[in-house]
Amino acid sequence: MRSNKKGVIWVSTVIYVMIAIVVMVIVLEAGLPLIKGITEKSAFNKIRDTLVLLDKQIQQVASEGQGSQRVIPIEITDGELSVKNQKLRWKLETGTQLIDSRTRTELGNLVIASGVDVDAELVADYFIVQNSRIKINFSKIGSSSNFTRINTSTIINNIFFKDSNVQTNGTFTFFVNDSSSINGTGYTSLEDEGTSLTSASVKAHVNNSLVEYDLILTLDSKTDFFRAAIENYKQK
Repeated sequence: MRSNKKGVIWVSTVIYVMIAIVVMVIVLEAGLPLIKGITEKSAFNKIRDTLVLLDKQIQQVASEGQGSQRVIPIEITDGELSVKNQKLRWKLETGTQLIDSRTRTELGNLVIASGVDVDAELVADYFIVQNSRIKINFSKIGSSSNFTRINTSTIINNIFFKDSNVQTNGTFTFFVNDSSSINGTGYTSLEDEGTSLTSASVKAHVNNSLVEYDLILTLDSKTDFFRAAIENYKQK
């Protein structure tokens, strides 16, 4: 897809409101090269420099007050440009590993990332963590300052598999050594929140008369499974 944008006028009456929430993202995906005639490294540097300049111009116009405007010459010829969740997102598929997979670097409002498709948010009384393949619904239970009854079989409510359009109906139960560690008091918390993340975790803290531990449930980018780990285990 070829997209040329020249002579874009940014008016401060619009940008002044948006500048606080606009974030620009470059996403690099492994795939067939889309760039011909120049190296992928040069193309990446060009896109990065263009978005850094655009960010500076937006901030400058916003700082000058109403009525201020700029004509910013921009030419983008490769990749896929989209606007999602109040972010200007540029996706470039490459055949070369320009940056390490599942990494994220921030340059002001510009985020350069590879292998990031995890979103995590609080919706009502649930933590919703998802990537391009699955969506997991976690229960929000208590808080770190307000322990309530917790059972590890009620932490995950369901998992929706996007590829097959199927939702799980079973129960996920977690314990350490034996079933005495399933129940107790504690809480769950969303450890990572936002969009375009490399991974996101939900922590469940369980405490009873025999044991105390943290159960960490993590969803990584582009996977159709989650990881479970036990941390801070104490036997009483």
